[in-house]
Amino acid sequence: MKKCVNLSNIDDALDCATLDNMGGIVPKLIFGYYEDVATWPDFPAPVGDAAMDLDVAGALKGDVVMKEGTCAYVMDFTDDTGEFKITDQGETGGESHVYDLTIIAAKMRKKIFGFENATRGRRLFFIVQDNNGTRYLMGDKRNAARRVSGDGSTTGANAAARNQNSMHYSYNCPRKLVYEGDAVNLLTVVPSGS
Repeated sequence: MKKCVNLSNIDDALDCATLDNMGGIVPKLIFGYYEDVATWPDFPAPVGDAAMDLDVAGALKGDVVMKEGTCAYVMDFTDDTGEFKITDQGETGGESHVYDLTIIAAKMRKKIFGFENATRGRRLFFIVQDNNGTRYLMGDKRNAARRVSGDGSTTGANAAARNQNSMHYSYNCPRKLVYEGDAVNLLTVVPSGS
């Protein structure tokens, strides 16, 4: 059987940069409507008869590119409230992964309610960055991220509690992958005729 990925030794993270390991996500998301994406990055694949290295097999190849007249957007949310998880799912021969994003925006307000109303039932994408600088893309050319049930909005029970909106999004993917593509240009509206 042809090998898709070459195995190799996986050493401890011993250099200065990889010793840094901090939990949590950066409290800033990139998001947009799924249908506004013109080009999605590809899943990694062997080239010819050469199997992929482990690093290649763990990263998407390419950029999220928006359609003419559209762009992605940025949302700031409350520090130390966001969590991104990738969980294994499926039976033998049908294994996949669910990417889960939960964020909290402090203070119930009309702009957040508008965002929740705009994303209800819609196909979306998100780019999430963890506190180690690694990005993850929720969405691909076949599957979108979607809003799912969460804890909703609450005033809190007393003056010391946080008045907040809790939002939960989910995306199913056949692989665990990082996103190393563009996270800057997609925030500018693509001009017509480009």
